[in-house]
Amino acid sequence: MKTGSLRARLILITLGMLALVLVAVVSAVTLAYRAKLDGDLRDRLAGAGSAIAGTGSGFDLKPLIPSLALEGIAVHLGPSAPDRSGKQALVARPGKGALAARPAKNGTTTGIQTRGSLLVLDVVLADGTHVSLSASGVSLDHAVTNLLLVELLVAAAALLLATLLVLRGTRTALRPLSAVIETATRIAGGDSKLRLEPSRTDTELGRLAAAFDRMVDALEEAVDEARASETATRRFLADASHELRNPVAAVQASVETLLREQPERPERDRLEAEVARDAERLGRLVDDLLGLARLEARPTRASADLAAIVRPLVEDARARAPNATIALSLDDHTTVQGDPDALERVLRNLIDNALAAIAPAGRIDVQLSRRNGYAEVLVADDGPGVPESERRHIFERFVRLDPSKPGHGLGLAIARRIAQQHDGDLTCDPASKGASFTLRLPIEP
Repeated sequence: MKTGSLRARLILITLGMLALVLVAVVSAVTLAYRAKLDGDLRDRLAGAGSAIAGTGSGFDLKPLIPSLALEGIAVHLGPSAPDRSGKQALVARPGKGALAARPAKNGTTTGIQTRGSLLVLDVVLADGTHVSLSASGVSLDHAVTNLLLVELLVAAAALLLATLLVLRGTRTALRPLSAVIETATRIAGGDSKLRLEPSRTDTELGRLAAAFDRMVDALEEAVDEARASETATRRFLADASHELRNPVAAVQASVETLLREQPERPERDRLEAEVARDAERLGRLVDDLLGLARLEARPTRASADLAAIVRPLVEDARARAPNATIALSLDDHTTVQGDPDALERVLRNLIDNALAAIAPAGRIDVQLSRRNGYAEVLVADDGPGVPESERRHIFERFVRLDPSKPGHGLGLAIARRIAQQHDGDLTCDPASKGASFTLRLPIEP
């Protein structure tokens, strides 16, 4: 990105364009003025030639010479008569070097010719007298030069005035950019709540200020998320260390007892079974922790049919709890964008929790429906339910309502995180009996 002075660029571009316009105007006016003076001089010379041609003789011409001199026209006389053979005489025309000769016709004029700084018109009178009229263009050049000097002075004054106005105008026009710089500096200094708050957003500066405010808001949200993530990471590590410590300590104690005391059966079998149970519990906990860590990455996106995911999970639950009543209500072809494996994990967790909560002959209702552009999966049971005071905490990590039951309190935390990563949510809803959970995901367009 080029970071040259914007103010200098604006001033140079504006003054450069103004200078080009002034040059064009001065040139056009000067050329037009010169053409007008030259045309007037030629008209006067042609009028004088016509008047002289009408006199007929050199004697009648002499009274016109003073008036022509006042108009800046010089008159030169020279005789030219027919020779004895009756042929036309040659009329002498002044030129550079030798005289130029041409046939002359009495009572006619030649065209106006340019000779140096003079305009010359030759006239042959009826009596054969040759008259040469000349007018100098020096005065014309002086008039054009004077006009050009005046124009240049006026143009210079106009350019100087324009420079002052442009300097003041750019200072005023770029004042909002100074406000942006000052605001950015103060925000960098720690005043993160400061915003530009433009009065209009339909102008260039307004859009810039609005974009700046949105950028700062996004940065502040990112900082808040980073802080929250750091806090959650510290809490997660602390909770994970605490949860891992118990099964590891139990396994270590059982193994040390086996190695140190070498007990006989059945005590040896009991200790080995405890080691196996603790190892299994430790494996499940590590697997949950790894799954929770993987959620920090964005899930894969594909078309996922929720009906195709729910149906086999319900069939598996019916096989595991043959005495329970598991009702299924499906709205087929409910497709969402997401990771089918992750969504299956969420629904499996909800159904497994419901199976663990109900009595052997209890009831579970699973419903898949559409509502307001969202797919909703309801999993409700008739178990003991979730106290209202615990609904806000049930999705936190390592929270267990019944510590006597297996699990580590990570299942619902993982499930909700998966739902949020799919632009949806998982909620625990009020229920008159038992527990009710709803997974809400946006339907694929």
